[in-house]
Formats: sequence, C-alpha cells, structure tokens
Amino acid sequence: MAAVACPAIATARGTAPNRPHGHGGSLRSAAQGAGFAALLVSGLALWRWPGQSLFLLWPHVGGGAALLAALAPWVVRHLPAGLAASRRPGFTQTSLALLALWLALFLSGLAMAAPALLWFAGRVWFPAREVTEALALVHFWAAWPAAGGFVLHLGLRHWPREGA
Repeated sequence: MAAVACPAIATARGTAPNRPHGHGGSLRSAAQGAGFAALLVSGLALWRWPGQSLFLLWPHVGGGAALLAALAPWVVRHLPAGLAASRRPGFTQTSLALLALWLALFLSGLAMAAPALLWFAGRVWFPAREVTEALALVHFWAAWPAAGGFVLHLGLRHWPREGA
C-alpha cells in the first residue's frame, strides 16, 4: 500500500508544478481556506456546546459574512468563464452541486443571523421555531459536503499529483 502524503505545492509565484495556467494557491486563498476551517470548527463547537454561544456565535457570524464577502465577487467573475470553458461534464455538474450547497450554507446562515441583526437595528422579530430549526438543519448538513467539496476542489484543481 502506498503511503499517503500531502501533495507538494510550489511557492514560486503561487503556481502548482506542471500546471500551465497557474492554478496554485495564493495568500488570499490560504486565508479563505483557513477561515472556512475556523468556521467549520466554531460551528461544530456551537452545535456541541450551545451554552458557549455568546462567546462563539458573533465570531462565527462575522467570519461567515467576511468569507461570503470575499468569495462572492470571485464566484460572479469566475463562474461564467469556467462554465464556458469546461470540457468535463462530471466536473461541471459536481461543481454546480457544490456551489448550490455553499449557497444553501450561506443563505441559511444569513437567515439565522437576520433576527439578531434586526434587533441591533431596533426591530424585534423572530421567525417561528420550526423555521429556525429547519434553517439550522440546512446549515449544519450543508457544511459537511461543502467541506468535502472544498477538499475535492483543491485535490482536482490545485494540488498536483505526481506524474500528472
């Protein structure tokens, strides 16, 4: 059995070896990846220890909003060109499914944060408990495949394989 190792990533100019179009990482993408990892861990902590919510909730909401603000402009610019240039239908369909999961993740998070943000604006409003529970369910379960899809994306697009 072959040993599992972390793939090599070239640090020169942020390009991966053997990749003609510079598909390597950047400081910004590293920060976004670290931010998503922190959001996943803080979300799991919020789920596991809800009594700590005041300590973790606001950094989680703020980090999610910051990640959304960082990713949205890139997706809007990249998606049309990526779809037009795609030559692998399976990759395209998987990418669209993962994009839908990320959208569900962000929208459910924003919807759950809306009552608190409205409260800060001076308006008290809370949705029905069933709505809150449904949003939490969508948010929790969308996070798992979003994390797996993020790793899959890195493996297919940014981490070179030996001999590739």
